[in-house]
Amino acid sequence: MLPRKLTAVDPESERARYKIVRRDTLQDVPGLILSANVETGLCLLRQSSGTSQEFNFGPDGLRIVSAAR
Repeated sequence: MLPRKLTAVDPESERARYKIVRRDTLQDVPGLILSANVETGLCLLRQSSGTSQEFNFGPDGLRIVSAAR
């Protein structure tokens, strides 16, 4: 079963196994998950540049799926 919530409490190795997909466009949102919540649609991702960016896709606006790297 896929997680519905990931936080900084979860090990980075666990969070790296997943990615965020927007439900409205079905596009991947690039970056390492720092926190994400399917219910609220909020997520915080670390970009490859090292900066963090917060997204708010609205309630049920995102999905956490396997990154399959």
